[in-house]
Amino acid sequence: MLRCTKTSSFMVAILVICKLMKQQNASSYVPQHNNKSHLSRNDIESRRNVLSKLGRWTIPIASGAIVSLPPVAPTTSAYAKESSASQSVESDTVRIREATEALTSLLENWESATVDCTYADVPRDLLEAKNKEKLLEKASEFALFDKSTSVISCKKTNRIVRDYIGATGKGPLVGLEKRLLKTGVVGRVDPDSLDDYFTAVDSFSQAISRAKSLSYTAGMADFDSVNNFERGNESSSGESSNLEQARKAIDEANSYLRTIVSLFSSDDS
Repeated sequence: MLRCTKTSSFMVAILVICKLMKQQNASSYVPQHNNKSHLSRNDIESRRNVLSKLGRWTIPIASGAIVSLPPVAPTTSAYAKESSASQSVESDTVRIREATEALTSLLENWESATVDCTYADVPRDLLEAKNKEKLLEKASEFALFDKSTSVISCKKTNRIVRDYIGATGKGPLVGLEKRLLKTGVVGRVDPDSLDDYFTAVDSFSQAISRAKSLSYTAGMADFDSVNNFERGNESSSGESSNLEQARKAIDEANSYLRTIVSLFSSDDS
């Protein structure tokens, strides 16, 4: 930097140059004040109003202009959760429909599902005292008696029935009552039909519980479940047996389940 003094005439020219430089620097100098001091109160209020109207997704940029950003899209994990929830509800409704199909199949094939004719009895006349030698002769052959002369007999069984109604942890009826009360499943029912839906769910729960109890008792207490009988010659207690009462309860439960399915929205059918 030049130092200006009055020590010699030679310096006059230098002084003139220094003066000119000072004037030039003064004209180009801009005071470093806060930019906000150059804005009027109206300008500041106007900017605030614009920002408040545009909402949280706006930012001011260096030039003073305002840029509006588009809404942030959900993250991949959010989409995954929504998709997973939708798939879960769809899986539940499919399971419910499979349950009514299973009960319908059981009822339509009740005889073959509840009568087990895999037993063979020794002919009664062969057990008579006069046929003792003949019985010993048959026993000396490849089995206790000649299978060609055996009598096929049957018993009532509750095994398949209990599998179908979910009492043994198998089939689509396992945990069905919980599925029916899930928020996503209930959400597929028209709000105006919710009373009918919950009434049907409650009635189904009672009927299927009764069927499980009766079918269990049938395996131990029904005459035809513990005694053999000839095919087609069941005891006269058939209509009042526990297994027959279980069949009626299953039919009732299936009726309520069909009502439940019919209350789902048409686009979910």
